[in-house]
Amino acid sequence: MYPVLFRIGPLTVHAYGLFMALGFGAGALWFITRGRRRGLPAGRLIDLVIVAIVSGIGGGRLFYVLTHLGQFRGRLWQAFWPVGSDGSLGIQGLVFYGGLIVAVPLIAWLVHRWRLNPLRTLDALAPAIALGTAIGRLGCFLNGCCFGRPTTLPWGLVFPPSCSAGATFPGTPIHPTQLYMVLDNLAVAGILLLIERFGRKIDGALIASYLVLIGVARGIDDLFRYYEREMRIVALGGIDITVNHLTGLFLIAFGILMLRRLSRKTPELDR
Repeated sequence: MYPVLFRIGPLTVHAYGLFMALGFGAGALWFITRGRRRGLPAGRLIDLVIVAIVSGIGGGRLFYVLTHLGQFRGRLWQAFWPVGSDGSLGIQGLVFYGGLIVAVPLIAWLVHRWRLNPLRTLDALAPAIALGTAIGRLGCFLNGCCFGRPTTLPWGLVFPPSCSAGATFPGTPIHPTQLYMVLDNLAVAGILLLIERFGRKIDGALIASYLVLIGVARGIDDLFRYYEREMRIVALGGIDITVNHLTGLFLIAFGILMLRRLSRKTPELDR
């Protein structure tokens, strides 16, 4: 594992932060490109990128703190403080669904307020979210977080004891769930592009499909992922049902309802 990629004088570059930044950057550029092709103003798209980054990180951190309150007992004020006790910069500990749940409604509200087409804007955003998440998960892999449970499968990996994965399961092969999520998000992005290319041209179809696809993909991934006790709700047949499972079910249901409503629209819109 390479949680620290390199140092330049007093500056320490962490894999988690670097790949998160690369993910945000790649997703933002693709979103702006796709939005402009849909006739959306570039200036507003840049504004939305800034809002998405801030709300995504803030929502992801808030969700993590709410589901790990025990870690911040007596020092809750440090939950959003970007300077660590060792002087390092950055925030480690984000929940993807938290960022998604906060960022997407906020973006939809701003788009409506600015009199843009909300569904067309979210359609431009959907595959960009998947691409950015895939890149960011590489940082999770190098950092040794967001890891899986023990496995005897041939692709199980043993993480060094210096990271969370290795400290939790020392010398034990575990599911590389970070890489599962990389592949899943790339697959989701690819499927969305196929829907865009060959499906009915109805605004909102891509974001609705994204919610269903990512909910299913994360639900499968989370069957193999290790979660702290705070995230577990109940065990069914030896399978831990977590907060993320319930969140994923909500997204799937919401996406299906969107698709059902959109299916009643007959005119095909120009992209």
